[in-house]
Parts: sequence; structure tokens; C-alpha cells
Amino acid sequence: MIKVFTISHIPKHLAQEWLQHLRKFDATHPGCHFEVGMDAPEVSIAEAISACRIDPALTFTAVYSRKKRGP
Repeated sequence: MIKVFTISHIPKHLAQEWLQHLRKFDATHPGCHFEVGMDAPEVSIAEAISACRIDPALTFTAVYSRKKRGP
């Protein structure tokens, strides 16, 4: 087993499509395990949750918020 690390810089409107692509790969190849994080301070929590709505559904989803850094 190997670990592959990917950092993706994509427009926020493509987040759901990218997650769907990854989930399809996961569903097609049993035994694979993915952990995905998103750091997107300009995205609302509602948008982040919406991006995680894929088919088949993720087995676990957690959303963490953090204080915004101000000037």
C-alpha cells in the first residue's frame, strides 16, 4: 500500500465535481481509503457541506470552522 498526497487548487464551483470524481474511483477500487480536507475560508459552511453531497455518499463527513483572521 502507498500513500499519495494531492493538494488541489480549484475554483469553488468545481469542488463537488472533483469530490465526485474521487468517490467514483474509490467505489470502483475496493480497498482504497481516502481522507480529504478542504481549506477554503471564502466558502461558507453551507457551501462546503453541499460540495460533499456525492453519490455514493461519503461514509464520514465532518466540517470544522475556525476563526477568520482579521486585518
